[in-house]
Amino acid sequence: MRSARRALSSSFPVNAVSPSAKATRWRIAEGILGLPSSGSGKSLYRLSKWALGGGKMGVAEIEEKGFEETLKPEVVEKGRCFLCGTCVSFCPFEVLSMGARGPELVDTCLKCGNCYSVCPAYEFDEKAVEEFAFGRSRKPDEEFGVYRSIVLARSKDPEVLKVCQDGGVVSTLLRYLLGSGKTGLSVLSGVKKEQPWLPEPRIVLSGSEVLECAGSRYSYTTNMMFNMGTAALLGFLEGSRAAFVGLPCQVRAVRKVQMLPIEELGWAKAIGPVIGLFCTETFDYEGFMAFLKERVGLSPEEVVKMNIKKGRMYFYPREGEPKSVRVKELAEFVRDGCKTCTDFSAELADISVGSLGLEGWNVVIIRSELGEEVFKGAVEAGLLETRDISEEPGVMDILLRLVRMKRKRAPKEKENP
Repeated sequence: MRSARRALSSSFPVNAVSPSAKATRWRIAEGILGLPSSGSGKSLYRLSKWALGGGKMGVAEIEEKGFEETLKPEVVEKGRCFLCGTCVSFCPFEVLSMGARGPELVDTCLKCGNCYSVCPAYEFDEKAVEEFAFGRSRKPDEEFGVYRSIVLARSKDPEVLKVCQDGGVVSTLLRYLLGSGKTGLSVLSGVKKEQPWLPEPRIVLSGSEVLECAGSRYSYTTNMMFNMGTAALLGFLEGSRAAFVGLPCQVRAVRKVQMLPIEELGWAKAIGPVIGLFCTETFDYEGFMAFLKERVGLSPEEVVKMNIKKGRMYFYPREGEPKSVRVKELAEFVRDGCKTCTDFSAELADISVGSLGLEGWNVVIIRSELGEEVFKGAVEAGLLETRDISEEPGVMDILLRLVRMKRKRAPKEKENP
């Protein structure tokens, strides 16, 4: 008999991300689980409760608060929404839809509490999340979050080195996890074939699929969290974990999902490791692409790679020399949610990865026991080479400067527009 993962992926391609696929996937999952169907909203709610731990989230435990009392006034109307889509993905009654500024109510809110419980911008208790993820909160001198070690690393995988952004650490870790069977699948972003440089979420099952997703996009996708939920469901079905790669805001959402109150098998056991990417900001896709054509003089189809080095954004065309602009010139395209995000180094991930201007190497912050185990395994498998962080004396100064700069973005109260 085919495994549950193959049954679901063959019935509906897991790399597809169309919102219209949502109900279809859940109906297929219901069939695999043997759950009776009783209409879209109720059946999704029942499956949601199962995924949260055997239906332990009963009516008696639900607070009398909903979207209109929480996320709408405190997150959306104050311009603090990251557009991560977690609230929409985890609404069991499908009464939320993602709008230009954030989630919008499209039907009566039944006040189940899911939306604000998983939102990374609403009542985020950083200390509690650190205790959950790392077993302790940060020390006063840990400006970039809890960590066990910080190293320089790069891939030794020739296939990764052909396509990677900098040192290829993230792609190598994912290929190691999938190849060794430590995870059954991974959630990360790729690029839409019909829209160059527009990120789309992917669920990948093999190392070759990881290679298709290599590189940075500098724009944003709002569907990552639905794919994370789907991947976690597949993990439930097969008793394996789903790795997740995302930006700091998405990492925070994943941690809140993992911390949902459950008594039995839950999200914490289905998701991991969580790999976070250093991030200063991302840009509105339409404006960014228009800037590329009108100000840089390149069409999106011509560009094969983008990278930020020393305050400049570089665009590498298929033919000819790279062109660059100052990152400051892109300020008008920075997404609103990024302007209130204070996390540069993905402080709540198991492993955080960036480049900080290095050529061909990554800076890797290993934060958790799970992260340490995964990274050590990849090194011992001969897939990564490492150097001591002290060999690049300016790197720590750059890291601290960027961390402090982004910390200043802490949300300030402002009047509703």
